[in-house]
Amino acid sequence: HLTRSLINNDYEVLLLEKDPGVYRPLAADLGDVMMQGDGCDPLTLKAAGIERADLVIAATGDDPANLVISQLAQNCFKRPRIIAVVNHPHSEELFEKLGVHERVSVTAAALNLLGQKVSQGPVILLGALERSNIEVIEILVDENSPFLDAKLGDLNLPKGTLIISVLRQGEALIPNAHTVFERSDVLVTLIPQELEATLREFIV
Repeated sequence: HLTRSLINNDYEVLLLEKDPGVYRPLAADLGDVMMQGDGCDPLTLKAAGIERADLVIAATGDDPANLVISQLAQNCFKRPRIIAVVNHPHSEELFEKLGVHERVSVTAAALNLLGQKVSQGPVILLGALERSNIEVIEILVDENSPFLDAKLGDLNLPKGTLIISVLRQGEALIPNAHTVFERSDVLVTLIPQELEATLREFIV
């Protein structure tokens, strides 16, 4: 699905798959963008054209394989950008220590999505910014919200809170000190992780 999406957006893509049983139906569907081979093998990567790649994505279901692919792309082929999928939370620290800083955590992504579905409150945690202690939070302005009819410049928000966008009736607005919030506004907010609880107390 990722490969098809990238192709539809005019990217040049090559998808490498070592399992013949998985490769064959993908090749029948996607055609020449498929290549059978092991991404952990540097000769296979070279044959796949990794030296021309602007981006390498290691997205197998095996963390050790994703780590090896990322290390080869980074250290042997000097690729400018690598994104790795991390399937198990305990692998995160090792990826970070070995310099794989752009990662997609399967567990964290699932928890964030579930949190958004389950949450009935005005505050939803969307996730954390890469390599920082900053969280992205979505705040719904309802009839009980301290933001309702308030001007941004008059609010005594926790220090470090930054409202970067207001979603209103399908449009995104950049707020300033004079912005007055309306019912059903959604505020996209950045805040240090240690102040999340303080912000929730302010809202509730």
